Amino acid sequence: MFDLSDEQEERARRLHQECLIVDATALFHVASKERWFNQARNGGVDVAWVTIGGNAGMAETVRAVANALRFIESHADVAAHVRTVEEMRQAKRDGKMGILFATQDAACLDGDYAYLALMKHLGYRVMGLTYSESNMLGDGCGERTREIRGLSYFGVDVVHEMNRLGILVDLAHSGDATTMDAIRESTQPCLFTHANVRAISDTSRNKTDEQIVAMAETGGVMGITGLPRMVNNDLYAASLDGVLDHIDYVVSLVGIDHVGFGGDYTDSIARVELGEMLPGHGTATTTSMKKAPPTVGAGWAYWRVKRPDMLGTIEERDTVPYAKGLENHSQLPDLTRGLVARGYDDESVAKILGENWLRVLGQRG
Repeated sequence: MFDLSDEQEERARRLHQECLIVDATALFHVASKERWFNQARNGGVDVAWVTIGGNAGMAETVRAVANALRFIESHADVAAHVRTVEEMRQAKRDGKMGILFATQDAACLDGDYAYLALMKHLGYRVMGLTYSESNMLGDGCGERTREIRGLSYFGVDVVHEMNRLGILVDLAHSGDATTMDAIRESTQPCLFTHANVRAISDTSRNKTDEQIVAMAETGGVMGITGLPRMVNNDLYAASLDGVLDHIDYVVSLVGIDHVGFGGDYTDSIARVELGEMLPGHGTATTTSMKKAPPTVGAGWAYWRVKRPDMLGTIEERDTVPYAKGLENHSQLPDLTRGLVARGYDDESVAKILGENWLRVLGQRG
């Protein structure tokens, strides 16, 4: 894949082992199923920011947290619940994978931002304002009004309360107007935990140059992902080289301090455990979605039907792999090799693999 010299290969191996590697968007199965936990750990992930709850009500979110905590406690020799940067570094020193709680949607607040205090107590440090649909806060990236409808008054209040509590604002799935509104309202760094560059791949799930610059001006970080349609306009042509092109673009546009990695690997949901409900990322299986159009609240499948231009069809989710060469966590060492091949120095590689995420999280504890 990359024609590295022996010296470069050794350097890439060392960096992948020594750097603290963060996946800023892992899904619930990484903190509930051994197969996927082990795949992430074996691929070198030291800390996974895991999507737990968020799109359902508060009761379902708390239930999802309880299940994740049970998994972590039953795997205490290799897993740790982490909230702070120091706890993340300690987990790596102890040979454990840290699990940090995050959401991709604030619908779980049920119209009351007082619940944010509870979420902070449970260990949440990152929250997406919207998923691809609209909610009480604003519009998601899939909506017809995404370029017009910004934050509601409630959304403004939620952003301010998140700032106060030290919960980072994630706009990865937010619509264009909501994204810019939230950046203007936030006094703390804003994140795109798993979003790519729209100038390279023209889908509303990706971010414009204006949005990327505005995010960077808050001190935030953008996590590049391998979702194929977000890497390339032709999702069948998505590759690790394409992922690296997105990283290069962000570095050129706003600097090395504002880019990281957000995997968002969903293959366990679509291909392996059909029929099982995974808290925090939709309630409908691929099989059921093929039989009938999804209803509102069906999560990822709804948007594969309504907006196949955004990420691809339901069938393509099952058949088109993530960017070739970066199909799953086990191939993360090749991301490091690719960064070395592109000429990034050791400090820059460390920032992209995890240190940029640690910086923004460390600003608030």
